[in-house]
Amino acid sequence: MTGLEKRKLLRETLQKNQGILRLAPAWVPRSFLVPGRRLKLDTRDIYALGIDRGGIDERWLASTTNADNGPGTSEDEGLSYIVIDGKKVILLKEAIELESDLILGKKTMEKFGGWKVLTKFFDNLGPIPHHLHQNDEQAKLVA
Repeated sequence: MTGLEKRKLLRETLQKNQGILRLAPAWVPRSFLVPGRRLKLDTRDIYALGIDRGGIDERWLASTTNADNGPGTSEDEGLSYIVIDGKKVILLKEAIELESDLILGKKTMEKFGGWKVLTKFFDNLGPIPHHLHQNDEQAKLVA
């Protein structure tokens, strides 16, 4: 599907759904944590990406952020897909790139430059180890 076709489909979908975009769940496994099994996944799906990838213990909501999960991470892991007519059609990230003013509004785009929120449901059996999310510039200050 071309960018022009995607834009048209997005506009039609937003019009039809009164501004609402339906998103598929974005499941993310972690190899260093044990799933708490409260995300309502079928037990056969908890390790759907393989035992080496770890159990699915996170659901990311309206995500435009790629998961950085080491070897085996797919290029779309962590990203939310827009569902149209029951099919995953367009990444939310791409939709915002194509129709940012329509989806987020011009003021939001001018102020923030995109969707800068990452919301997650965590479902771990035990506590998450202490950790930080630093960029390279921040890490240089403590390394």
